[in-house]
Amino acid sequence: MRHNPLFPYFLIVVAGLLWGITFSFALIATADGTHPMTLTTWQVLLTTFLFIVICLVSKVPMFRVRNLQVYVLIAILGIVAPDLLYYFAAPHLNAGILSITVSTVPLFTYAIMWAMRYEPIILKRAFGIVLGMIAILLLVLPDQGLGSEDANYWTLLVVLCAVFYAIENVYIAEGINDELDIRELLCGSNIVAVVFMVPTTISLGYTVPLAWVLSSAGLAISAIAIFSTIAYIMFFYSIKTAGPVFASQCAYVVTISGVLWGIVIFAEVHTVWVWLSVAVMMAGLALVSPSTRNHGELSPYSAESH
Repeated sequence: MRHNPLFPYFLIVVAGLLWGITFSFALIATADGTHPMTLTTWQVLLTTFLFIVICLVSKVPMFRVRNLQVYVLIAILGIVAPDLLYYFAAPHLNAGILSITVSTVPLFTYAIMWAMRYEPIILKRAFGIVLGMIAILLLVLPDQGLGSEDANYWTLLVVLCAVFYAIENVYIAEGINDELDIRELLCGSNIVAVVFMVPTTISLGYTVPLAWVLSSAGLAISAIAIFSTIAYIMFFYSIKTAGPVFASQCAYVVTISGVLWGIVIFAEVHTVWVWLSVAVMMAGLALVSPSTRNHGELSPYSAESH
């Protein structure tokens, strides 16, 4: 099947569907009021376990002290900070809006690339960034009927998550040695996140009984960790088999499937402004396409994507 010309399409579609459903799982995980510190801690614990297994099976180093600075930065930019912000915001939004907002990561990534002069300024891509910002305004300015006066604030908080992910992407692309295996990077970064989150969560009193793992919130967090890990593996394999330009199309699948999963699971009903935002975001992503040179295997999302 690996030699089938349709295999790369299979990879990005399945990865996009898996990432897309994690937005709905996030709503389930936060529905019972479990604190974001607890949710983030359990997610990084399970994700770390999965990547340790992956590294052992593939005989890749899971942690090397010489790369500690890299692990710490990725843990902060791509795991701890955005995950906490995301889980604080999730109860106040719906799955569709979460997926559209997080989809700004590729747009912010290339905007930062321009600002840091890693990418030339190209009018087409500049217009794509503008369209992405218009898509966010279409979510923030009109009333989306979310039943929360602070909905706009929470939407912008998720945009901040996207900024963190974008900074992480740029750092992976331009600040990390190409010889550092992505499996080691993700495993080491999650180990650092665990070392920080576990004692912090315990000291702040946000622990939960072990039986919580089998609750709807615990199972949802487990699903997020497992699905995101599988999606990440498929995404990077698609880069290896079809190149970064092709793999970047996964962002479209994530956005659309995130909206559709919300409709299927929660019967979400969106205003015309949300659908217009989806269309504008798709256009923006199409214009801000990666160059053919491989920027360290950029992901459309993060070291621990939702």
